[in-house]
Amino acid sequence: MKKTLLLIAVFAGVMLTGSIYFNPFQGKVKIIIDGKISEYDIKNATVYEALKKAGVSLSSHDIVFPALNTYVCDGMHINVIRVKESTVKVREVLNFGTVNVYDPNLSKEESVVLEYGKDGYIEKEFKVLFHNEREVWRKLYNINAVEKPKNIKLVMGTDTKKRMYMMPKKMWAVKVYTMKATGYYPGPEDCGIYADGLTANGMKAGYGVVAVDPKTIPLGTKLYIPTYGYAIAADTGGAINGQRIDLCFNTYKESSTYTPRWLKVYVIK
Repeated sequence: MKKTLLLIAVFAGVMLTGSIYFNPFQGKVKIIIDGKISEYDIKNATVYEALKKAGVSLSSHDIVFPALNTYVCDGMHINVIRVKESTVKVREVLNFGTVNVYDPNLSKEESVVLEYGKDGYIEKEFKVLFHNEREVWRKLYNINAVEKPKNIKLVMGTDTKKRMYMMPKKMWAVKVYTMKATGYYPGPEDCGIYADGLTANGMKAGYGVVAVDPKTIPLGTKLYIPTYGYAIAADTGGAINGQRIDLCFNTYKESSTYTPRWLKVYVIK
């Protein structure tokens, strides 16, 4: 009878403690949090109570395992993962490109940059999730601003013929005018019986020479004129004032059939 009672007592003890040698409700636990490992003596507590006793505060997003309602046991490791959600703005550069425009009025050796390139950008807003300061998830939330890139506009020649006046090198537009263009022939048909074939600054007149108002465009200025090509401001005329320009041609037929028109005139360097 005594032996039976002893067995019952031992069995009851096992049921209450979980083990003859091991108490699941008391012992040393290690809490791993914020990159540190700390050891605590905990008795009769759940994971939540153990963290509270250790002075650990949790946010509603933090992840804890084992679960908060788990009873601690000797040697248990409690891991706390700090969870943070942030909004991150990212500006991405949109690189500009080059748009080539081909002009048969320029030779293959000639080119001019009419418009300069400029990078654009796109500003994105992301929702980002961090576990212990390490990014684990990212989702595009909003696009706040977009500026499209502006491409370089490069005019390239296609002609194989040599002209009297050729562009000395690759040129860059620095200014642009909108001007009314007419055509003239440097012979007596257009310039009178005293025409000597020379311009106002002494250059030989021909295709590639234009007459301008020196108050608007100084003589000697290098120009690019779409549909005409490379030109030098080297001549003047009584009717050429302000936003007027007179384009020189090699024959009277070309000048007399040229229809007056408004053109972009680019100052190039």
